[in-house]
Amino acid sequence: MDITSQSQTSEGVRPVCLGLAAMSVAAAGIHFAVMGEHFKAYAAFGIFFSVVAWFQALWAIGIVMRPGRSLLIAGLAGNALVAAVWIVSRTAGLPIGPDPGVAETVGAIDVLSTVLEVLIAIGCAMLLGHPRRLSSLRGRAGAIALSAFVLVVAVATTAAIAAAPAQHSHGDAAGVTVPHMDPSGSIRADLGGGHTLLALLATSDTGQTQLHLTFFAADGTELAVPEVEVHATSPDGVAQEVTTTKYSDGHYVATADLAAGEWQFEVHGTTDGGETVTTAFASDVG
Repeated sequence: MDITSQSQTSEGVRPVCLGLAAMSVAAAGIHFAVMGEHFKAYAAFGIFFSVVAWFQALWAIGIVMRPGRSLLIAGLAGNALVAAVWIVSRTAGLPIGPDPGVAETVGAIDVLSTVLEVLIAIGCAMLLGHPRRLSSLRGRAGAIALSAFVLVVAVATTAAIAAAPAQHSHGDAAGVTVPHMDPSGSIRADLGGGHTLLALLATSDTGQTQLHLTFFAADGTELAVPEVEVHATSPDGVAQEVTTTKYSDGHYVATADLAAGEWQFEVHGTTDGGETVTTAFASDVG
């Protein structure tokens, strides 16, 4: 049934539906923005983020065009489920992924997304339970409140997405003990399935830090890894962009200007066969 079909409540319900739609669009935008990095880290995570993003985007359209009871139930259940998954991922850790059972770090962008999802669930519950209590939102007061709310959501979401590279977790091992490079600046990491990664730290002629990465298959030959992503985290926990250059099928060089201190590096790759290879390690720079 269309909950706006009752004239005595429709004027109060409409601003709430528009507000819910704005929050859902914002949450969808956040999930779209980080979807690519999750596909690279773990395909199942990328698929989950894609489904959530499209659900939230399409739900926003539906709740404005025809805010029926079934849509409200779907919005309540769907957003509550996504928020619950986030809580588990930041506390006990998810049972699947590159680091199963390891809690991810909390970032501003994912906190905002979860807050929006909780507010959407609460709004849906209000419309399902007591729509008549929203009659005070009719007319000019409702329009002003809605406009101010949408503006706040738009500004907060834009700021969070813009700051995402430095704040959002990439499934890193921050707070978790990771192996350290030996004094010579090298480490051989086990990637599982017999695959290994040889990492060498060096300084270029221009003073930049270079991380040489060579992937090996179980038989000792170079492992073809078409896609590689490297993240560097400073001693004070700030992420920094790392430029990666491919030199051969399994050999990459990651280059960045890194200040002196102990840094943590995360390496995420995907083999020709679609297998995810990922590891993390620490090294002294400078």
